[in-house]
Amino acid sequence: TVAGNASFAAGSTFQVETDAGGQSDRLAATGTATIQGGTVRVLAQNGTYAPRTGYTILSAAGGVSGTFAGVSSNLAFLTPTLRYQPAQVDLTLTRNDVAFATIAQSRDQAAVATAIQGAGAGAGLYDRTVGLTTPEAVAAFQALTGDIHASSVSAAYETAFFVREAILDRLRWSGAATRDYGSLPATYTADLPGRAAPVPVRVLDPRVFGLWGQGFGSFGQARTDGNAVTLNRDTAGFVLGADVRLESGIRLGVAGGYTRTNLDAPGQTASGSIESGFGGVYGGSEAGPFALRLGAVYADNGLRLRRSVIVPGISETESARYGGSTVQGFGEIGYRIALGAGLPGRSAPLSYIEPFVGGAYVGIDRDRFAETGGVAALSGASRLSEIPTLTAGVRGQTEVDPGLGAPVSLHGLVGYRRAFGDVIPTALLAFGTGPSFVTAGIPITRDALVASAGVDLRVSAAATLGVSYTGQVGSRAEDHAVKGSFTYRF
Repeated sequence: TVAGNASFAAGSTFQVETDAGGQSDRLAATGTATIQGGTVRVLAQNGTYAPRTGYTILSAAGGVSGTFAGVSSNLAFLTPTLRYQPAQVDLTLTRNDVAFATIAQSRDQAAVATAIQGAGAGAGLYDRTVGLTTPEAVAAFQALTGDIHASSVSAAYETAFFVREAILDRLRWSGAATRDYGSLPATYTADLPGRAAPVPVRVLDPRVFGLWGQGFGSFGQARTDGNAVTLNRDTAGFVLGADVRLESGIRLGVAGGYTRTNLDAPGQTASGSIESGFGGVYGGSEAGPFALRLGAVYADNGLRLRRSVIVPGISETESARYGGSTVQGFGEIGYRIALGAGLPGRSAPLSYIEPFVGGAYVGIDRDRFAETGGVAALSGASRLSEIPTLTAGVRGQTEVDPGLGAPVSLHGLVGYRRAFGDVIPTALLAFGTGPSFVTAGIPITRDALVASAGVDLRVSAAATLGVSYTGQVGSRAEDHAVKGSFTYRF
């Protein structure tokens, strides 16, 4: 309140705070108000604004003369205008023609901004967005993208890798058609007639049934591509299997197990888990130096995902629980090159390398879902992502006798993997009954280096213990796992 006259000089600033309820700062003079220029700067608070909101910011009992040079606002989607009347100046905040998506800084932000604007005035998210500043709107669009629903596909794909490798490990290092040398008595008929001595001959290993298991734990990270946020993951699980080697040398088996992958975005803005129970079949055969290994696995997935949405006017936790499945088929062909003779009593070479080429198909299906929470809760459509891969590399193995009374096998692998198909996973989402939009998750690494190294100790003629490392590294993602295995043959 001014007891008398008020004046605004050129270059002055009249700073006015407003809110969505129609309240604002106001300067009231008992005399006259003379405006010779200056700027009105509107500092609007967050809130649910109507398409048009009016305020009286200056009044003078003796009348108002002159005009301000300009007016500005901190809000992205409301334009301030001034109206001059004989005894007062009114401010109006009006929805402008700036599209929500024009201030977005990523594809996902633009998609969600377009969906919010498409819902129109009266929709909860629309009304809250209109009253945001540009930085606030950008942060809100990112929080509302729901990209974890798409990024979960990348996590499920990497989990499938560990299951696939466990089964291939069994076929690679078990010796699908290995035959051992045994010793049978024979008689020298030339220089030592009548004397018997043991002579090594090649016989079939009588242990044709195998029970095996492998447990593994891994940690990894998929870094942001500038669109979806970074996602940390850790996986734990086990695989149990049983197989039989036919007289032809072909090995056939079944396997099953369980995995759990935990997901976490920095700052706990999104988190969740994927639990899977799976079963599969596999087989392998060797013909001389050539080896063929095949397998197929079906996994039933259960997803629990949570999002924390904290933006001006909204503080909620949205959660969803839904199912899905992962189907994968895989195979590889290798050519073994011997580098040395075997240990006594063994037909397998002491050392060898095996160049190989392999391929896999991974199909990840997700059921439809609806989050629970508040105004920012999403619903999602069912969706299938298909990712074929091609891998080429070389593996090697050597057997040593460290003097422990049992041979030790050392093995390793290095290769290059190329992924095709839906390497950028997506989710079709919507806020309630509003327009749907597509959000993209963390991309699956298209080109990755895969490597492993391990050691196996044969504790008896029928039992083997092993420990190994497996990893895969790409430009924006990496995973590292430690695995332990046990095999019993009879």
